[in-house]
Amino acid sequence: MIKKIISFIIFIIVTILTLYIISPIFIPKWTKSEDNYITKIVRGYYAEKDNSLDILFMGNSDMYRGMMPIYLWNEYGIASYSYTSSGQRMWTAYYVLEDALRSQNPDIIVFNVDSFNFVNHSSESCYRKAFDNMQLSLTKLKAINDPIYEFSLFDKLSFIFPVLRYHSRISELTKEDFKEAYGYHTFETKGQDMSADIKPFEAKDIYMENRYETVAFPEKTKAYVNKIVNLCKKKDIKLILVELPSGDSWSYAKNQTMTKYAKEKNLPFLDFNLLLDEMDFDWNHDTADGGDHLNIYGALKVTKYMGKYLKENYDIKDRRKDKNYADWFETSKIYNKNRKNLINGV
Repeated sequence: MIKKIISFIIFIIVTILTLYIISPIFIPKWTKSEDNYITKIVRGYYAEKDNSLDILFMGNSDMYRGMMPIYLWNEYGIASYSYTSSGQRMWTAYYVLEDALRSQNPDIIVFNVDSFNFVNHSSESCYRKAFDNMQLSLTKLKAINDPIYEFSLFDKLSFIFPVLRYHSRISELTKEDFKEAYGYHTFETKGQDMSADIKPFEAKDIYMENRYETVAFPEKTKAYVNKIVNLCKKKDIKLILVELPSGDSWSYAKNQTMTKYAKEKNLPFLDFNLLLDEMDFDWNHDTADGGDHLNIYGALKVTKYMGKYLKENYDIKDRRKDKNYADWFETSKIYNKNRKNLINGV
């Protein structure tokens, strides 16, 4: 009987280890622009040297389309990264932040508040993109067990062993699935998802008009924003709230709600939707999809303003003469070449 029990325990352990080891092969590899580069963004973040980033840009897809960390490196020697995910809700944003701080201790976090009033669930795909690539840790276990997600037992197990969810992909596995399954590789954009598409935003003249409307800050989302604020305070990290230009999802009423919250928390809040003229921003040219996300032209304008604001208001180190950051120069060359090719349609 003892031998049978031991054999059964060994079988269970071997099964668990096998599922865990092969799971990364089966996870879909979101490594192209149409997939938002999420695999590269998350896994690229883990490739950064511990405690080497001074600024983290966080939030939803508006941030990874609207901020250019390599520009900040080229101009100011700022070591930054956009650690984000698409369709992000505030409860996911909190856990992504907690995960980010396991390996980095930034001086500043710039957090995009676009989804502060979204109380509905994001899609399974968006949750998967955030958690499938996240390293197994206490943070990940806390996240998938948070009742707010309403995950079933199978869902929770499949986030730990993704092969349970993606086993049907066995017939479509490619070399990329094996190549990208293990290890972490530097992402040359430092988290930016570049698009050179141009699709004008038609309601550009009215979306920020004061119509005397109000937008509530739902308690469901406020609770997680408060968690973000408190975690930054606990870690002695300066937090800057921002809203990148987003004609599709933003409004003057939302600005008023977030401005009030920022004042209550004594936090800076930059609403780029009210700074369009200062940036020479053009909704006819600087958006990729009709006002929802920025293209590389709009991102450059926003990042220029952000960089100037950071340098004027914060003491940020210039890392360009630090030999520990020598690899950033090579990364910058690759990024600049890829960006030029994208503009030229190569």
